[in-house]
Order: sequence, then structure tokens, then C-alpha cells
Amino acid sequence: MLNGTQRYAAVNIKKPSNKLKPGNVFVSTEEASSSQVPARKKTQWPDSLKEFVGRCFENCSDKDRPSIEKELKEIITKAFEDDTVFSIDWDKIELKTLKKQRKYSKENLQSNRMNKVKTELSDLNTFRISEDEHQKNKRIKRFEKTNTVKSSDEILNVDTSFNRLDVIDWDEHTIVGRSQQLEKKYLRLTSAPDPETVRPLSVLKKTLEFLKAKWKEENNYIYICDQFKSLRQDLTVQRIKNDFTVMVYEIHARIALEKGDLGEYNQCQTQLFSLYNYNLPGHPDEFLAYRIFYLLHTRNKSDIHEVLLKLTEEEKKNKAIKHALDVRAALVMSNYHSLFKLYLDAPNMGGYLMDCFVERERVIASCRMFKAYRPSLSLKFLCQELSFESESECFEFLMARSSKDIFIQDEKSKSLHINTKDAFEYFEQARLKDKVIDIKGQL
Repeated sequence: MLNGTQRYAAVNIKKPSNKLKPGNVFVSTEEASSSQVPARKKTQWPDSLKEFVGRCFENCSDKDRPSIEKELKEIITKAFEDDTVFSIDWDKIELKTLKKQRKYSKENLQSNRMNKVKTELSDLNTFRISEDEHQKNKRIKRFEKTNTVKSSDEILNVDTSFNRLDVIDWDEHTIVGRSQQLEKKYLRLTSAPDPETVRPLSVLKKTLEFLKAKWKEENNYIYICDQFKSLRQDLTVQRIKNDFTVMVYEIHARIALEKGDLGEYNQCQTQLFSLYNYNLPGHPDEFLAYRIFYLLHTRNKSDIHEVLLKLTEEEKKNKAIKHALDVRAALVMSNYHSLFKLYLDAPNMGGYLMDCFVERERVIASCRMFKAYRPSLSLKFLCQELSFESESECFEFLMARSSKDIFIQDEKSKSLHINTKDAFEYFEQARLKDKVIDIKGQL
């Protein structure tokens, strides 16, 4: 039982140095120089390529149009990627779809010749009907030609999408924004986006710098989160996927981690791994370590095993990933002494994610110690093993899950001890409650 004023002995615990200040969420603590790549130069279409696209659409039917668009996209994208767009003789290129169409037209021509012979043997009325049908077909073809020329022009007018190598998955719904506003509230889209309200890439880059300065000055998470969601939306509707896109998602993810917003962080994390698949520059190792921590928090064993199977030897040597794997090993083996030491040395922003499950593991570790150590355990020893910054913090942790009746004071040392039998009953109940995890935005 407690008598009089409680005393707390000083404990020399290394303070976690893993958490970054608001200004540091914009870059990884690891060297990012290797991730820098020169900015892409704006590409242009050669005239021969434009003429080639025009010919393709002039000779295609409505039925074959989707196939031709798809084949054109693949050929032109590959030419830009291989840097052969100006060396290819586009006059000699022929689409597979048009080859099939020409073969089919040839067979139809032979059939039409046979029909023409039969038609010449028919009477005058039949000839007039054929003549009327012929005139009708000419009008239809003339109309189709007008439409195909227009469609060809439309494709050439959207060459900004092909020219922008930022657009990886270009399609007919891709737009280029025209808004010049730096700030814009996030609104969920309920219809097709309006280019007048969407900011182009050049404006979005200015917006990012503006938001970074705002975050350092005001540290207003509600405002920053809303603005970043709006920025991400403008990138999405324009199909922009480049190193700038990766930077936006990485910064937003770090800010969300700092503020404990796991739902928003996870949305960024999901998009980041999709972007990393395109081999875009960024910090994939840093966020792979965060991914492991997140899965440890959600106790998603199947996904953890999948991540482990895909890890390369080079990734395993990375400081952040190796630390995350050591944390996982400590949890699997219930080595809580190592676990809480690793918690104090988490690189980058790993400590913020470990914060999400370290309390749960402290409860489990306390249960193990209360069951093993009888009849009592010193508060100082428990504080050291669970890596608390002070005995007062450890005392608050115990009081939040039990009562003051579990504490006893040692007569000789005058230090606080814990009645482990009574404490175990309280903490076993707390351990069972911690089994339920409810997180928004899980993968």
C-alpha cells in the first residue's frame, strides 16, 4: 500500500530520437541524392508520325477504331521510351488491325465483282435499285470520311498527353487542367472533372512548395491534409505519374504519420507502391520498412509473409528494412527486451508507426512478467524493460489499466513495487481488449 508522497527514482533511458520535426517530413533521413533524376525534356511529334496517325484513322471503320487506338498507343509510347520516334520511317509502319481489315476488304472485293456480273444480267428496275444503293453508299462513305478525319484531328490535338511522359496510362478521359489557383478545397468528384478547375503540373509544383512553407509555419494538419488530397486528385484526373507524384504522396504520408492519421497514411502508402512499380524515383526502401511496421500493427500475417518472400538480398541489407525485420523477429519470438530497445532506435519515421502497437506489446509483456515474477516487481525494473522515458510515465501506464491497490512500497529502499498477482488480473483483461483493431483505409 502507498504511504504518503510517492517517490520516483530517476532512470537513464535513451530518449527516442526517431521522430522528426514538422520541417523534416519532406525528405527521408537517408541520402536522397541517388534518387535524383534529371528532368525530362518536353518531346515533340515528327510530321511523319502525325501523318501516320491521320492515315490510320482515315482508313479505319468504327468497329476497328478501339483496336487501332490501343495499337497506336502501344507503338507510339514504345517509340518515345526507346527514343526512336524520330528515326522510325513511319511511312512504312502498318498496323496489324489495318492489315486484317485490308485482307477482309480484298475478299469482299472479289465477292463484289461476282455480284456485279450478276447485276449486269438483271433487268432495268434492278439496275436502278443498285444505282440508288450505290449513291446511298457513297453518301455514307463521305459522311464516315468526314468523321474519321475529325477523329484523327482530335487525336493529334491531344498529343500533349502523349508528349507528357508523366502520363503513363493515357486514355480518352485524360485531361489537361487550366486552373492557376495554388489553393483548392478537396471535393469528391461526382461527375467528369472540369479542366477549368483542375491545375496543370506546372501549377501543382508551385502548390507543393506553397504547402510545404505553410506546414512549417502553421502546422495546421486539417488544412494541409485537405490541400494535399486536392493536389493528389488533380494528379489523378490528369493521369500524371512521375517523380513529382511520388514526392507528393511521400510527403503527405510522412505528415499523416506525424499526426497519427493512419487512414490517410495508408491511402498514400497504397498509391506509393503502385507508383514504385513503374520504377519511378523515390524512397521505396523507407516506405517498405513502414509497410512492415503497418502490417505488424494490423497483425496481417499473410501479407507479412508475402512481403518477406518478395524481399531481395539488397533490400534486406537496407538499414530501415533490416530494423523492421528485427522488430518482426523480436515479436515472433516474444523477445520483448530486444523489441523495446529497437523501439528507441527506429530510423526515419519508423517510431511513429511503432507507437501504434508498442502500447499493445507493453501490455502483453507486462502480463508475461507479472506471471513470471512473484510476489512483486520493482517499478524501476519494469520501466527499464518497457523502455519508458521515466518512472512517472510507467506509473501512469499501469494506473490506466489497474488501480493503486497493486502498488506496495519497499521498507528498505523506499521504492515502489508492484503486486504482480493482482496486477496480472488487470492486465490480462486489458490484453484481451487490445485484440480488436479498427483502422480506416486498410489495404
